[in-house]
Amino acid sequence: MAVLPMSASSRAKTHYHKGIETIAYLLTGECVVYYGDHLEQRVLVHAGDQIFIPADVPHAPCNESCAPCTWIVVHSSGSDQDGIVLLPELDTRLAAQQAGTPSA
Repeated sequence: MAVLPMSASSRAKTHYHKGIETIAYLLTGECVVYYGDHLEQRVLVHAGDQIFIPADVPHAPCNESCAPCTWIVVHSSGSDQDGIVLLPELDTRLAAQQAGTPSA
């Protein structure tokens, strides 16, 4: 289990956990989570909500609000770093998507 505070307007790096499921509970604030093979899906999570990310699904929490938020994150492996695979090409796509510009 990990506690993940996110400052206003911050974004986690796009990643997935190889073979590992994720459940995240938002303690405070609100946060958007982009997910899917091309981050084509988006869900707005509010304090008190939880989200399930299946194993091997790329995702990126983005605090698009003007206030901080805090997550409690649990992985089926017991560690938030197990099986983590970073996806910098999707970070570029997400940045372009958020800026409203076309991505390759």
